[in-house]
Amino acid sequence: MSRVAGGDADALGELYDRYGRVVFGLIYRMLGSPESAEEVAQNAFHSVWRQASRYRPERGSVRTWLLAIARNAAIDWRRSKGNRTGRETAIDDTLMLVDERRVEDTVIASLRAQRVRAAVASLPREQRETLSLAFWSGLSQTEIAARTGAPLGTVKSRVRLGMARLREWLGDDEVRR
Repeated sequence: MSRVAGGDADALGELYDRYGRVVFGLIYRMLGSPESAEEVAQNAFHSVWRQASRYRPERGSVRTWLLAIARNAAIDWRRSKGNRTGRETAIDDTLMLVDERRVEDTVIASLRAQRVRAAVASLPREQRETLSLAFWSGLSQTEIAARTGAPLGTVKSRVRLGMARLREWLGDDEVRR
């Protein structure tokens, strides 16, 4: 990442070679169109090029940071150009389809995903549904309120309480991943 931050285009190419399929797969599952996924993946890597100096290894892995940028790019695209009623997507399922990590990394990720799923399942239904709409569907809190018919303040409370409960269950580091 320091090479990318220093303007090394070859380093960006190496990053793309390593994570391009994962990024494309995540975005494709979120958008459902290969053409859109390709465009948004390109935009995501362009953002990485511009924001490389902001990467902080103590806050997470390069892969996690890159996938967060890709997810946000897909959400932005869907809000500005895409179909707002798009599909709900489980990120863990997407990563398992396109990732070529070593077996032990896959097992660790699967165990972590099971732990997160169990924590999310322990939430009250309203908090679980609200967080699902926010994180997997990429809806804003205002959009969630409109879709569910709940007051905006209630949606905000559900997000805050749900995240607090997940932090309790998983710890701050796991919630940020």
